[in-house]
Amino acid sequence: MKTKNKHHWARENKQREVKKTKVIRNVLAKILAILFLGVAVYSFVFAGFLKIDNIEVTGLETLDKEEVRSYVNEGLKGNYLEFIPKNNILFINKKVFKNKIKSEFKKIESITVKKVFPSKVVLDIEERDLMLMLCSKGECFFVDKLGNAYARVDFDSEEVRQNKLVKLIDESGKDVHIGRRVLREDFLRYISSLAQEIERVSHIEITKDYRSRSLISEEVIVQTTKGWDIYLSSAFPAEKSARILKTFLNKQISLREASELEYVDLRSENKVFYRMKGDGAVEEESEEGSDEEEEGEKEEGDV
Repeated sequence: MKTKNKHHWARENKQREVKKTKVIRNVLAKILAILFLGVAVYSFVFAGFLKIDNIEVTGLETLDKEEVRSYVNEGLKGNYLEFIPKNNILFINKKVFKNKIKSEFKKIESITVKKVFPSKVVLDIEERDLMLMLCSKGECFFVDKLGNAYARVDFDSEEVRQNKLVKLIDESGKDVHIGRRVLREDFLRYISSLAQEIERVSHIEITKDYRSRSLISEEVIVQTTKGWDIYLSSAFPAEKSARILKTFLNKQISLREASELEYVDLRSENKVFYRMKGDGAVEEESEEGSDEEEEGEKEEGDV
């Protein structure tokens, strides 16, 4: 009986030792895990291992790359919650990041943000295709290729200086809202082709200042560099209107009379209306000019 009690006591003692060892191991394992986690957090968050030190900007055409990079770097200064660095690549929220940059640079249409660990961010930017400036009630707005007004025009900005944009004045004074479509795409394409087609076909130069009495009608008034106006409608192709203008000028207006011309109205099919200064409007049947004018016709290009 005594031997049995002795063996029972020995087993209990051994079990206690094993249990105690397990407890110690578990505690040590937890301490090591906490230490490892602390070192990892310190290394990744505070020690600068994932600090963004390289911002690559691609895809720009007119915007200044250094200006974009400088804006991004400025936004990465400081901390979240007073102790988490903003310039840590782990804490870059791509959606927020993109929206902030787009709100600052209105000419940016889209951005792709790519994180390259451990410390690089690549911004692939697509700029808007500027089409024209739309002015109404004394304010002007940039309009992109989709017909959306996206920012007010600063006439001292690089966008205005670098892009020789058409300025379309809406004489009806309709309100323009940023972020909304203000012109149809086919009307934009028509406007963008006018200067080229008129000069190519009729050899008449026009200024960059266009007017429209009503954008709904999609009619436009352009002024030649000689001071007289051309009334046009997008219902007729720009090339066709330019041919009619060329024929009309060659057959009806002499060089002497050209200086007294006030406007030529090409908004009606098969008819040309024109007015000389001080006179009433005159109507003429239109004839589309051939690509080659007969020798002896009135000299072109100086009307």
